[in-house]
Amino acid sequence: MRTENTPPSELYTTSRTQIQHYDMAIGQRLIWLNNSQAFMFGVYAVTVIIKSPTPLLAGKLQVLAFVIPILGLTTTLFTLFDIISSIVQMSKITRNYQNANNNSGKEANFPLLNGNLKDQILLRISPVISALLFLLVWGFLIGYDHQLI
Repeated sequence: MRTENTPPSELYTTSRTQIQHYDMAIGQRLIWLNNSQAFMFGVYAVTVIIKSPTPLLAGKLQVLAFVIPILGLTTTLFTLFDIISSIVQMSKITRNYQNANNNSGKEANFPLLNGNLKDQILLRISPVISALLFLLVWGFLIGYDHQLI
């Protein structure tokens, strides 16, 4: 029988630390994504709205108005792949721990390694949906700018 003073196994501690690492990485990527997108939307808005005083600047503004949405879409896509790979890795760590622990309940008094399924889904909605929204907006802007929509 377990006592309250029994320390967690090394596998539990290591797995929990790895999951925390990936979870914090997702949060950092979401912050970075939001900051980078705010910058790119600002630059895009300026390039679309401002009238250039010279023909040389007009050409540069057209290039920026073409490049910024593609850059925003690409950055968001790569960040989404990174977020999804972190989520998959956390699931693998949880499965590895459960398989090694053989669901024996030896560490039943400790917090769940990665939360229950509801917690996992709720914690991952924001990063995934945020990235998908940015993808949709940039995709719409690219389609609109090139008269595809």
